Amino acid sequence: MTRLRIRRAVPALAAAACALNLAACDLGANDARLAARQAQVDPPRLWLAEVMGPAGTPARQVQVCADQTLRDGFARAEPEVNHQPCRATSQIVSKPGLYALRCEAVGQSFAVTVTSRGDMRRDFTVRYALTPLDTGRASYVNTLRYRLLGPCPTGWRIGDQAPPRRPRVVNALG
Repeated sequence: MTRLRIRRAVPALAAAACALNLAACDLGANDARLAARQAQVDPPRLWLAEVMGPAGTPARQVQVCADQTLRDGFARAEPEVNHQPCRATSQIVSKPGLYALRCEAVGQSFAVTVTSRGDMRRDFTVRYALTPLDTGRASYVNTLRYRLLGPCPTGWRIGDQAPPRRPRVVNALG
């Protein structure tokens, strides 16, 4: 059985650049200065991500502390098939409301289409579709609704996430 999955994109280059920059300095003082500067320039905000069920009601929820870079990734995708990345075989189409590409994984070709609608600053819905092109199988579709809740809780960092009304449990950025 082929397992299809779409991960929301988190720009890896930005995270890697930050990691390389921080590795070369004293993490104590510099980390605090960088976090304070980041909070002034692009304050992290708490978002509720809801996986929408077939009836259009939330099936699962998670809260995510995100800055603008992470929020931009909410409307993109990095597909996987059987835990293998789907490598782009076409140009990526990226414009407001649409992110699309063709890719290949496990010897099969797929079309990836991500559409978004709503106010990207406060409340929007994203539909992720991964469609096998070489077979008659149906698309794997996942719809998420993102809603801005306000500032991140005290002590949360960018990438921290948890189910609603629970303490943070994991950081999506590592």
